Amino acid sequence: MTIVKYAALAATALLLPSAAMAQNAEVHFWLKGAPNNIQGCIAADPQFTREHTFLLVNGQAQIKSAGGINEKLKLARPGVYTGSFNLGRLNLNLVADVASTPKTLTVTTQDHGCNWSAVKQ
Repeated sequence: MTIVKYAALAATALLLPSAAMAQNAEVHFWLKGAPNNIQGCIAADPQFTREHTFLLVNGQAQIKSAGGINEKLKLARPGVYTGSFNLGRLNLNLVADVASTPKTLTVTTQDHGCNWSAVKQ
């Protein structure tokens, strides 16, 4: 094989994963609170124990829920999106990993006293 063919193969191999990740996606999750959540977290359960939808449209990711959570997410690494938002006094971190099997969604407070997690439904 010539060096040009090797270069062409290498370029194709590098572009395939990014092309696959650029596709639109919709993933549904049902979060569940961790059993060791502190009392203040339990009060926030109604916002989280509903269906959450991860949407990826034209490279823009977001989480939407009937509980009023509508947050844009940033790409942290291929297939993993993160965001943060405030819900009352809770400062929350959100991680959607749509590259893993199964796909996961986690919501934690910055001090990790409150945790909710889900796998794809």
